[in-house]
Amino acid sequence: MAIKIKGMNNSLVFVFEAGAFEEHKSFLQERFTSNPQLFGGSRVVFKGPGLKELSHEEISGLQLLCLENGMLLNNMDDLPRPEKQTVIKDLVIRRNVRSGQKIRSEGSVLIWGDVHESAEITAAGDIIVLGRLQGIAHAGCYGEMSSIVFALQLTPSQIRIGNRVSRASGDSIKNSRPEIAYWDAENICIREYNSRDNQSKTGSK
Repeated sequence: MAIKIKGMNNSLVFVFEAGAFEEHKSFLQERFTSNPQLFGGSRVVFKGPGLKELSHEEISGLQLLCLENGMLLNNMDDLPRPEKQTVIKDLVIRRNVRSGQKIRSEGSVLIWGDVHESAEITAAGDIIVLGRLQGIAHAGCYGEMSSIVFALQLTPSQIRIGNRVSRASGDSIKNSRPEIAYWDAENICIREYNSRDNQSKTGSK
């Protein structure tokens, strides 16, 4: 068995042994289909030596499979960071990110949907939300201060860029227009998005 599934601390721990990506994917899909009541809504932790044999693109694919089957990802910080020579792939999610879910990408994150309150999005690059962003967004998590956070409706509880943090102001007024958050060398700034005005923020990397 390439993956052992254990219950621990109110989470399901997926312990990956040596195996190919397709083997892991087929095994998980079969288990999810055969017992959706067990897996739907469960918090999932990825561990095990087999993760070192998978590319970050393959790990992202397995994460996405869990999300599509209603699970919550609980330990993205425990996954191995890629070597500098690794080709980084951005993560694209075509669904809403529900409260309590945690998403991490070694590239940028593009979400076609809403990010609900208390959800967390962490990316080495940019975070783009084609919907409403209410949760926590951490762009440039390895210190890339030129990273940005963009949303069609930007109402986060917290924005982080690199090692800087900006919390919600508490203002109940919601801007119905797209906004972008970026680091201006002194503060995290939020402004209405305009493709011409913001080229220096989004196109200079």
